[in-house]
Amino acid sequence: MRFLSFCLAFALSLATGCSGGNSKPPATVLSQTGRQSVLIEGVSIVYHVHGSGPVVFAHPGGPGAEWSYLRMPEVEKVATVVYIEPMGSGASGNLPDPNGYTFARYAAFVDGVRAHLGVDRFVLLGHSHGGFVAQTYALAYPEHLRGLILYDTSPTTGAEWQKDVESNLKWFEHEPWFAEAKAGLAQETSVKTDDEMTAVFRREMPLYFADWTGRQKEYEPLRAQVRFAVAPTKSGVDPSAPADVGVTNLFDVRPRLGEIKAPTLVIVGTKDFICSRRWANALHEGIHGSNLVVLEKSGHMGHIEEPRAHARAIAEFLASLPP
Repeated sequence: MRFLSFCLAFALSLATGCSGGNSKPPATVLSQTGRQSVLIEGVSIVYHVHGSGPVVFAHPGGPGAEWSYLRMPEVEKVATVVYIEPMGSGASGNLPDPNGYTFARYAAFVDGVRAHLGVDRFVLLGHSHGGFVAQTYALAYPEHLRGLILYDTSPTTGAEWQKDVESNLKWFEHEPWFAEAKAGLAQETSVKTDDEMTAVFRREMPLYFADWTGRQKEYEPLRAQVRFAVAPTKSGVDPSAPADVGVTNLFDVRPRLGEIKAPTLVIVGTKDFICSRRWANALHEGIHGSNLVVLEKSGHMGHIEEPRAHARAIAEFLASLPP
């Protein structure tokens, strides 16, 4: 989460470029719950299996966010959720190439987990930066997608998106914590260690919630436990680039959204400053037949702010998919 790091971290990330047809998970490793791992291209990738029902892979944001912030107990009541710890984050291994953390590579590792689990078709949920990975996967591996859930994400991280983020910060400028959170944003490009990255996100964290001031006591435990890894955020960084850009290539799949054929659900919070409704609308309009759900009392963390409404939207989407 360094959730600005989710999306601003994707402004630090180099952009390049589930279950089978029935509702029951295959009788394979998916029958085992809890933490598991698989070796992909020589890198240990950890994943966690919880819940029961149609298989949904969940890819967290960042890049570099530790998976547990995305834990969705309400969704686990209606789905078998496979939470992936992406390369370079959490307990998963780092890549030998520090510039290897590309969207194409993230998508390939998702497909490696799929193949390991013996799942032919599944639903992929991508949150924030994970939504970039999910869009990349949908374009590269369409034959394996039963459905796509794009949650608080964007089809671009270009100049328009960056200006939108800056503009949306004004929503919170009168909050008592705003100056501290904004100062955290300014530190992002200078951090060098996991501890520093974690500390930065903890400063920024109030920005990712619609009502941090009113619900701070409720959210503080998450703030205390959240962890970020720095390695994925440095991939592709161009030292000569402006500090507010920080990458040699930015993500933009708007011209290709029409190629996404998987049934798609787009979820966004009304006060999501980093991946606002503007970008949810762009996804909804660009992907033919997609559904759009707006969480009226949420920011970037609807699964925490409005867990039942968030899970209900996903449950209805899963029920709408053809067997």
